[in-house]
Amino acid sequence: MKFRCLSLFLALGVFAGTVSYAEATRKSGFTVLAKYEGGTLPMNPGRIRATVAEDQVVILHGSKKLTIPLKNITAITCNTDVRRRFGASVLGIVPLMHLDKAETHYVGLSWNGDSEKTPKAEMVLRMTNAEFRDFLAVMERLAGIKAVNADKVPTVVRYEI
Repeated sequence: MKFRCLSLFLALGVFAGTVSYAEATRKSGFTVLAKYEGGTLPMNPGRIRATVAEDQVVILHGSKKLTIPLKNITAITCNTDVRRRFGASVLGIVPLMHLDKAETHYVGLSWNGDSEKTPKAEMVLRMTNAEFRDFLAVMERLAGIKAVNADKVPTVVRYEI
């Protein structure tokens, strides 16, 4: 009896997660809470709210508001940083749980600016796993650009003189 209840709850949990992911990729007013890690914007690192609409991305950082048209986005980059937690030797004994590792997910956006003073702008956002997956799916669908995994491609350094 316990096994049937457990399998029922597990199946419902997987189904609910799949439905929420599908809904997030379909809707256009998708909002995600993230942390601004850096870039060329005149912002301090901190929490932001990013809303993806049909034709623009709206970034709210305190009282500052930045609007990025989706047609101006030139590149979407994603990356996952894996590190060992403190006390990893104790947490690593639990099989198949990977409690000894912590993952941090990053999304980088590059876009062409509207003025000649800022011809190109970039920003890096840090997100949780669920927000990372949903945000990438929505951005790829609406911007029409495939996200590039930064671990899979060689890094090119451009030195401007």
